[in-house]
Amino acid sequence: MIRTEFLTAFGAAGAAQVAQISPYTPTLRFAVVCPTSGPDARIGRQLIDGVRAAADELNRERTSLERVLIFDAYDDHNTPADATVQASFATGSADTLVVIGHLSAGATLVTEPSYANAQVPLIVPTVTDDRITARGYRNVFRLPTKDSDEGSLIAAYVISTGSKAPHLALQDGDYGADVAGGFVRRAGALHVEASATQFSVDKPDFAKAADAVLSHTPDCVVLAGNVADMGPLLRALRTKGFSGRFVASQGFFDAQTVKEFAKDAEGLVVSTSVPYYPLAPTALRDVQFYEAQYGPLTPVAAYGYAAVQLIRNAARRTGAANRLAMIRALASGGVYDTVTGSYTFGPSGDVLDPNCYFYRVKDGKFTYERQGHPSGFMLK
Repeated sequence: MIRTEFLTAFGAAGAAQVAQISPYTPTLRFAVVCPTSGPDARIGRQLIDGVRAAADELNRERTSLERVLIFDAYDDHNTPADATVQASFATGSADTLVVIGHLSAGATLVTEPSYANAQVPLIVPTVTDDRITARGYRNVFRLPTKDSDEGSLIAAYVISTGSKAPHLALQDGDYGADVAGGFVRRAGALHVEASATQFSVDKPDFAKAADAVLSHTPDCVVLAGNVADMGPLLRALRTKGFSGRFVASQGFFDAQTVKEFAKDAEGLVVSTSVPYYPLAPTALRDVQFYEAQYGPLTPVAAYGYAAVQLIRNAARRTGAANRLAMIRALASGGVYDTVTGSYTFGPSGDVLDPNCYFYRVKDGKFTYERQGHPSGFMLK
């Protein structure tokens, strides 16, 4: 595999600006491993844009005593095979103190042992699969809320807003089972029995699945999956007369939900790790800076931005100057504020106080409703 060209954190004029840095200026180098070519390049570029924007802004406002942030980008094509090779490149330089990546569970899971052996902290920007932090690696730090925690928060929302007989629908693919598991456990703790219907992701029979769901006479149907795979179930359930509530996991926080299924999704409540920035005052300045340079801040770009803020804050707070010191700083450095929220990591590498945000589909748009539980990050 071919290593991508080095990308600095100084925007389009990066090379010229790097050349102007004094050779005596201390730097903090990190790596970003994600797809920058191939079918998933668009998503990878969003992550790179978020990383570059954050590094550019933080370098602009740094004090003379702080290190200049510089990053290298490696193209893993979002495949496990390429990710393995690019991870070895990313960790090959002793100057690289942190790695941000990858964008899929498959690419992340296969490379975690490499990062652990290299004793380099890995910041996972988008992958919510429970397995990422379930294998005991102490160098892995995840930004979004993991699936089972999201399921738990969805259950608390559904039950606190009046549901007495919720029913889960999920498929037998990679995504959804952890969300469902978290939901069922939390519902049980709240003394509500939640049943579930699982159907095929490869050969889905939506009419049959809808009949199975309706046989439980639910007052709320929770969709634990992706809109691209499960969206037609919305239509099938409405066609068969279901008039109750729909709630869905973050796989439905997607433009396809309101474009392709707008009529059937009206009133649908979707959970996501993406905050509503107008009600997050500490994030507004960063959002405005990004949007002035790159346009709307996408969720992937936001997590890239947050990852760089995390690196800067850890280095600023603890003075960490090597990989092990950076791992310790992230693991026990207290509360770190970023554009996507405040993070204090537990021993597993997940945030200690996970949260999510609920949006309602109204008139073909996602309208913010509330957060999973009160926090100092959001006003509501």
